[in-house]
Amino acid sequence: MSRKGFKLVSAATLMIAVIAAAFLLTGTNNPAEAATVSNASVTVNIGAITIVDITPQAMNFGTANPGSRLYQYTDPDNGITLSQIQIENLGSTTISSIHFNVTQPSSDPFGSGAASNYNTGNWLLLKHTTDTYYAYVDRVEWNSSYPIVYLEPGLPTNSKTYGKIRMGNREYFWTINGSSDYCNTTGNTLVIGQTPHNESQTGTINLESGDIVVGSIQGVDANWGIVDGITIEGVSYCVAVSADCSTLRIYKWNKDAPGAGSCSSYNDFATSIAPGASVVADVALYVPYGVPQGTPTTGYLTVIAEAA
Repeated sequence: MSRKGFKLVSAATLMIAVIAAAFLLTGTNNPAEAATVSNASVTVNIGAITIVDITPQAMNFGTANPGSRLYQYTDPDNGITLSQIQIENLGSTTISSIHFNVTQPSSDPFGSGAASNYNTGNWLLLKHTTDTYYAYVDRVEWNSSYPIVYLEPGLPTNSKTYGKIRMGNREYFWTINGSSDYCNTTGNTLVIGQTPHNESQTGTINLESGDIVVGSIQGVDANWGIVDGITIEGVSYCVAVSADCSTLRIYKWNKDAPGAGSCSSYNDFATSIAPGASVVADVALYVPYGVPQGTPTTGYLTVIAEAA
């Protein structure tokens, strides 16, 4: 066969291949023409449930000396260092109110000599990321179990009791002034010195006049009175005063504290948190002077969420 004939045969063969390919592309074997479409519906109803979560669930502030102010902790689950906690709405309802409770000692631990009598929840402060101040969730303080001889000459005439508000490396002297036998009686006053006592200075010890703030006590019930809006380190607090004059509770974020319902200085920490949204809180721990060496009782922060 000549080379010309060979070329003709090759061309014919190529033509047949092209026709066959065209048939395959246009014939009934085309998968695209054979495909069909069908849909299945997916429905579910979401129940109403309120779920709130704090992460991390443990804060280890390490080893500290009395009179420390701590602003970072370690998450023991993964070893990272943090200064905040995340509070997330994991439920299906909008959270209308977030507030907190903390654990506290059941009695005055100072002078007991046992670290286990102290509770670290009593030392915890929180703040919004946009705030300039940290505020106690609910700090309990007791009147002094021993005389403070350098304070007594400057007490008001009708001073019923006195003590210290211990905020890490700063201690503020306070007294209840009034003629009633019960410290929670309306008309009594809470007096707090404004210059703190610490290792290098005495602080305000004249609680009659001058460098002091004075708050009026309003009776709440048989056990408690309330001072609404007394300022400590720039923070406007509610301060609950026990009838027996033994105890102050200094709080900003605890809706369940005595008198919170009638105290305008109490604040919900957050409001209107939609499902899937969260808020962040900066944390601090103020270790007071006078805590014995050892391990205080582990404290707990509890977040309480109320649905709209």
